[in-house]
Amino acid sequence: GFMGVRRQTGFGGTDPYTMDIAARDIMKTWQEENVERRDELVRVMGINLDWRLNECSDGQRKKVRIMVKLLKPFKLAVIDEFAADLDIFSRKRLFDYFTEQCAKYGASVVYATHIFDQADEWASHIAFMQLNKKLSPVHSLKDYAPYQEILARSGARRAMCPMYVLVHEELERQYLAHSGLFTQEQQCITDIDVVEVIMEAQQKEGADEAYMVKAEKNAAAWLDGRLVRQFAEDEEKKQMEARKSAMAAIKAVVEDSGRTREEKVKCLEDMQKEGAFDPIGGAQKSQFVLSEAIKKL
Repeated sequence: GFMGVRRQTGFGGTDPYTMDIAARDIMKTWQEENVERRDELVRVMGINLDWRLNECSDGQRKKVRIMVKLLKPFKLAVIDEFAADLDIFSRKRLFDYFTEQCAKYGASVVYATHIFDQADEWASHIAFMQLNKKLSPVHSLKDYAPYQEILARSGARRAMCPMYVLVHEELERQYLAHSGLFTQEQQCITDIDVVEVIMEAQQKEGADEAYMVKAEKNAAAWLDGRLVRQFAEDEEKKQMEARKSAMAAIKAVVEDSGRTREEKVKCLEDMQKEGAFDPIGGAQKSQFVLSEAIKKL
C-alpha cells in the first residue's frame, strides 16, 4: 500500500499522486517487476525517482503517473487528454515514445484531445465525436480529403496547425448542419459568427458532471477512490464515539464520591497507562489529559 501523509481531495477521495511518497515507491512492486521499462520511461520523461509527490508540480506529477501507467507493454492504450500538463519537450518525447512502442509491439494508441500540437506529426488516423454522441468513421489522414486540402493551403490561408484547423472546421460544419441552434436562413449566411452562437448556447447548459455529484451523495454505491470519503467519515464517527467514552470514563472517576482522592489518582494513572485516554488527544497527549483530570479532583 501507499505510506506517508495522504491529502484528501474535495471531489474524488484520496489521490495517491499527491501523497508524501517518493516516485520510486509508488506502486513499488510493479516498478521492481518492470525495472528496465521503468528506467526507460524515467529517461524519456525526465523523471527524478527521488521526487516527493506532495512537493511536485502538476507537470512532474503527471510524468510519474504516465510512468506508472506505462510500466507494462500494451497492445491498446486509450488516453483522454493525458499529456495536457506536460511541457512541450516532455510531450514530444512522450509521443515519440508512443510511436516507437506502436512499431515495436504492433500496438495502437487512441488519443482524445483538444490540444493539437504534435498531432500533425504523430497521428495517422482521426475520428470525430459527433453532436449525437456517436463516433464518426475512422479516417486515414493520408487519404482524408479535408485534411489534405488544408495541408495544401498557402499564403494567407496557410494552416500553421492543420489538425487544429481540421477539427475546428469540422465542428463548425456539424453545428451548422446538425444543431438546432441555427435556422435554415442562418445556415446560408457565410459571415455568421458560428462560435458566438455556440458559446451563447453553452451558457445555457447545465453542469456536465451534475449527475455525478448527485450520485455521489449515496457513496455506498461507488468503488475505489469515492469510497475513501465514506470510509473517512465512518472512521471520524468512530473516533468521536471513542473520545466521548473516554471523557465519560474520566468524569465517572472524578465524580465518584465513594473513593478517596488517592484512589482516584491511582485509577486515573492506571487508565492512562492502559491507553484509555488516547482517543482524546492521542498517546502523545495522554499525560496532559491525566494532569488535567487530576486538577479536577
